[in-house]
Amino acid sequence: MKDILKLGLVLAAFSVVSCVSLALVNSITAPVIAEKKLSGSAAAMKKIFAEAAKFEPVEAVSGQNSDVKIRSVNLAKSADAALLGAVVEAEGPTYDRAVILVGVDTSFAVKGTEILELYDSPGFGQRAKEDGYMDQYNGKTPSDAFAVGDDVVALSGASISSKGIAAIVKTAVSEAQAVIEENSK
Repeated sequence: MKDILKLGLVLAAFSVVSCVSLALVNSITAPVIAEKKLSGSAAAMKKIFAEAAKFEPVEAVSGQNSDVKIRSVNLAKSADAALLGAVVEAEGPTYDRAVILVGVDTSFAVKGTEILELYDSPGFGQRAKEDGYMDQYNGKTPSDAFAVGDDVVALSGASISSKGIAAIVKTAVSEAQAVIEENSK
């Protein structure tokens, strides 16, 4: 009986030390991870709107549809504070899920897109990250259908991912339009 109690106490001690260690490591690394994600988003925004001098965060205006969540919206502004467009970071379901940055200019046309995170199957949905696939969204406006097989080309063997990406981009474009209209007044 003494041996079982002793083993139980040793196990409890190891558990407490492990939990405290993990909490300490998390408290040290969480800000660093958040900063790296933020700098990755900033670099992607600058890639979409190279002519922008600054990006101003704004509150989301129209909200989300049932599946796509708007994470953030930033106004792209020139050095003289002229509005160039909006950059929307949106997350939604694909085969798994994706986070996409969509830049929209003041004429409500897609200026560029960047996939920030994509958790789909390697070899299928991950091909959306390949050069050229996301370029098909450039120039699209809220009046476009964003329908796979109609005005959006699907990834071969990854139709669920293709439909999910199209839905995320369409929602982001609608959100950007609302934000641009609100801030153009």
